[in-house]
Amino acid sequence: MHTIIVFVVILAYSDQIEITVDTKSAAANFDHFWESTGLCPPDPKEDIYKFLLREDEKFNLALIGALPNQGIKQVRIHWLFDLIFYSENGYNFTYLDDLLDFLVTHNLKPRFELMGYPILVELNKERDFWHNLVENIATRYISKFGASEVSQWKFELWNEPDLTNYNLLNFTLSGIILFKANFFTKYASVEYLEYVTGCAEGLKGAFGGQNMAILGGPAGLFREENHPLCWGLLEACSNSSETFECPIQFLSFHRKGDGTAQGVLNGTLELLDSLRSKFPSLVDIPIANDESDIITTWSHSWEWRGDSRYAAMVVKVISDHYKSVTLDRKTKIELLGNDNGFLNYHPFYFTQRTLFARFQMNHTHPPHNQFIKKPVYTVMGLLSFLGDGWLQADVNPQDPLLTVLATKTVTNGSNLAILLAYGDDDYVNDTIKPVQIVVKNVPTGGRFVVYLLDNVETNPYKFWQDVGGPVFPQSSVREEMRKREGPLRLFPPTPLTSENLTLTLNLTIPSVALVHVCPKPTEPPGPVTKLSVFNVTRSEIFLTWSDSEIATKCVRTYEVEFEAQCSNSLQFIRINPDDGVFLSYHYAPPDNEECESTVGRYRVRAIDYWDQPGNYSQVVVFPY
Repeated sequence: MHTIIVFVVILAYSDQIEITVDTKSAAANFDHFWESTGLCPPDPKEDIYKFLLREDEKFNLALIGALPNQGIKQVRIHWLFDLIFYSENGYNFTYLDDLLDFLVTHNLKPRFELMGYPILVELNKERDFWHNLVENIATRYISKFGASEVSQWKFELWNEPDLTNYNLLNFTLSGIILFKANFFTKYASVEYLEYVTGCAEGLKGAFGGQNMAILGGPAGLFREENHPLCWGLLEACSNSSETFECPIQFLSFHRKGDGTAQGVLNGTLELLDSLRSKFPSLVDIPIANDESDIITTWSHSWEWRGDSRYAAMVVKVISDHYKSVTLDRKTKIELLGNDNGFLNYHPFYFTQRTLFARFQMNHTHPPHNQFIKKPVYTVMGLLSFLGDGWLQADVNPQDPLLTVLATKTVTNGSNLAILLAYGDDDYVNDTIKPVQIVVKNVPTGGRFVVYLLDNVETNPYKFWQDVGGPVFPQSSVREEMRKREGPLRLFPPTPLTSENLTLTLNLTIPSVALVHVCPKPTEPPGPVTKLSVFNVTRSEIFLTWSDSEIATKCVRTYEVEFEAQCSNSLQFIRINPDDGVFLSYHYAPPDNEECESTVGRYRVRAIDYWDQPGNYSQVVVFPY
């Protein structure tokens, strides 16, 4: 028996919880349906290109794309049609091209909302207009990126079309009566259905008449009395005929919580029950709650958004939905997205609904931005290590605050990943809870690691508060915050010496822990690709890269190496002293007044749990 006891902190103790997982038990299909984020650029509409293409937003997107194993694949951005300008020469796609080029380069795919209106185009809400516009757009990007790439994008109808702050084209509410419920009558906008049909036809036309594009909608709130467009589209789909063929492949809606993970689930289940009752013919359409946030309004400040409480709640939302929607209701989840891709503003550095804390360093010349990873970003990386087969975990005694997701990899390899999340709402408890994990039938000769997120070891927000919450944190403060970004690896990859693994984790509330077990590989990792270097300020850069060709999740670290031009060393040396499995590194060496200390050549490679190195990336010279 292989037994490890991990002591995280020494405080007070409470009764032990025991978790048992058998890797040979039957596995249910486990899709990674949460790998998405979203944002809304600020007004005015004719200037949103300035926001989406400026330096700090590009840093934001590059870091989102730098999660291991594509922890976030999709970015859902409002008003993309407003990146298109019109002149006598036709449509100008320059800004949309630039944004999509950047996303694809950084391992991201747009969750493409067919929303907004090209700038300087005379208003036209006819079906043919939407058909031609969408076909023009889709054809352009099929030519640019290939049909294989664009067919993997998800397209979605106009966001929350019943709300006046989104329905800027004023799709009319006049039209035919579509259905009568037992207590209210719904109307569908003829213009809205014309828009829907035109978009669907345009996508189909771009793919040569084939249904290769995935379109969903109506991305609505579905309030009972005053949201006729959303209800009307589903009624039209429910009564599909020769005059209206339902175009959506997934049914999208928005249900946020009340400050708890349970609140998100309650809202989802309430709406699903209502939809099943009203539209029984649509029950087999996959569902997407692509704004499944813990609480409404991204800009409101909540303390728990700055630390591991937010991370633990995200895991609980995912687990609760899988068990209640997928397993119990047999409903396929196309997406469970978090709308947290925003940029915070002063003075709310950690506490808005964002993945990072952004510090706008306006006292430097020129001004620049510093990004600190929040635990909610880091947990998206830990989630990416989960497999595609869900395993039953026996928990004794049950604790409503403890979430357990046990998985194995079925389709490619035999990795095992067990993710524990302790906490819900804003509750904090420093009392240690011993959690014993027993894993049966692990691969003998394999190795395992344990990663931890909590409010003790991985809490950059608390450190920032402890030093006075500076608006312009000095380099030493930024360095200490980055040391606390996590995840904390509790020990190096450790050999498995028997078929059963027993370990005890001493957790506090909130916390998230990942146990990752790998069999010995037959070959080393693949090469690192797409290495990019971004200038932050003088003698400070950050690097991102891709793991798309690594072909294993059993990476101990990435080694970032630098050949400095200033020293004329002509030798690469490792510059990231601590192991890390995320696909980015912020490098800030001491400045050399005579020679900028980040100028030179960079390369990166992966090292697996057995210390086998993969091939280096291509060398990148900075500045380009």
